[in-house]
Parts: sequence; structure tokens; C-alpha cells
Amino acid sequence: MEIGDWSATAELNGVLRQARALGLESNLLELEAYGFTVVEPEKLDAGDLPERLLRASVRLCEQAEASGRRKSSPTGADADYSRILYSTIVQDEAFAEGLMHPVTLTIARYLLGASCRAFTTASFVKRGKATSTPIHLDTAGAPPPLYPFQQILNISWILTDYTEAAGTFGIVPGSHRFCRHPLPSELPKVMGGSAEDNCIPVEAKAGSLIVFGGNTWHGTYPKTTPELRAHAVFAFCRNYMLPAENFDDVPQALFDRYGPELANLLGRNAWQGYKTEGPEGAKIAAVARAQFVPSA
Repeated sequence: MEIGDWSATAELNGVLRQARALGLESNLLELEAYGFTVVEPEKLDAGDLPERLLRASVRLCEQAEASGRRKSSPTGADADYSRILYSTIVQDEAFAEGLMHPVTLTIARYLLGASCRAFTTASFVKRGKATSTPIHLDTAGAPPPLYPFQQILNISWILTDYTEAAGTFGIVPGSHRFCRHPLPSELPKVMGGSAEDNCIPVEAKAGSLIVFGGNTWHGTYPKTTPELRAHAVFAFCRNYMLPAENFDDVPQALFDRYGPELANLLGRNAWQGYKTEGPEGAKIAAVARAQFVPSA
């Protein structure tokens, strides 16, 4: 069907046209149906960006180790070299490219509305063997029942081959429709729980994206290989949420390069944050137009 310029879906029309042009319609269907999808490297057409993201992540790890900075390890990780690197967008321009990639933005805008904002930028790096990360949600702190539509989206650029042995993501298909947090009794055996395994390993080649919503139950498998495992996370949220990361120190050079799109993503044009002058009506109206909600 041809997507028209329909006034009732003014913001959605352009997002869906872009998704069609990028070949992402099947990925959006998988997100709606199962709560996750894998975007293959061929669809991304990202050139050497995954390699640059990997080099930047390893370099930042080495700098953190050399400086003696407090270690930030994934829950349960016991690798000899295991870190979460935060606020990566201000540490290497490759991360800004990952955030602003057309595929990244199109998926985020479809699932969270065209007014979505960046939630956090980070990298996860593991070297050596590591235990699993238990099943959890990225909609942390939200009381049940959760909204039936996604409020947070995790887009992970896979920088090394992700297999079950390498400690890839484990996801419970369809769990985004449960609208609640997992109970301790529902943790699968492979991740240290007692329940029959209801999650699957999401395997992906280096250069892929693994994408899932904030309501999707996920964790990681035990890492049994010595090779480096790394992915860069670009998380998004709906515009009314408080992002996890403070983006006040993003350099002006990035805004000069990416313009209003980046400014919108990082909240520079948000209507929130007013004082005695009150909010700007035009900014509120723009958000209202862009806050479409997918069926799931």
C-alpha cells in the first residue's frame, strides 16, 4: 500500500516511509510480535562504524583500567576484564554516529514516537569467562502493571560475534506483552534460577543490531569463551521521561554536525524545564503530534 500524507498520522507517515526505504518493515513486525529483532549488517550499510565502535570501546576500557577508575561491571559478571562504559557519546564521535544512524533513529521513532529522546549511551565489554546476567527489564523502577506500549528501547550495536557460548542476550519471546516484571521463580535455570528455560539465545554477527523494548524480559547467557565480547548500547525513551544520562556536556561540535535532530534527541528543545515564563505552547503541540503509539 502507498503511504499517504494523512493528517491523522502526520508524524508516523514519514517514519514508516523511511522504514520501508531501509527495509525495516519485517523488523518492526518482529518487535511488535516478539518484543525483539535482529537487524543484519547488510541492512545497516554502516561501513566501518562497527569496527570504530569496537576500537573506541576497547580504548576507553584500557584508559579506565590505567586510571584506576572504579569498575562498573554487569550484574554477576566475574570476567577478568569486564566493564560498562557510560556516557560514551562525549568520549568518541563514533558513538554519536551510532546514535544518529538512520536505522537506529527510524526504529526508535517508530516504537517510541517521533518525539523520542536519547536515554543513555554506553558500551558493555567482557573478556574472559563470566556468569550470566539474570532476566530483567530495562523499564527499571516502573511499578506494575506496565504500559502495554514501550517506553524505553534498547538498540545494541553488536561489535563481536554474539553466540550462546560468548554470553549473548537471552530473551523471552513475547514477554513485552506480560506488562510486568519477572518473578524470582521465573528466572530460567541457565541464568541461575529454577524455572524451566523459557528464554532463547539471540545470536548475531558482528555489525548487527539487537533491538528490544523496555518491557522485554532479557538477560545474558554465561560467557564460556576467552575472547572479547562487546556491544554499544543506544537507549531511547519517550519524551516525557527523565533520561538516565545527563547530556549537558555534549560538545557543541556534535550539534553543529547533526543539527536539530541531535538537539531534539538530547532535550535541547524540550518543553519541560520552564520557570516563571511557563512552557512554550508550540513545543507542547509538536510533542503531542509526534507521540503515536504502536498497537503493542
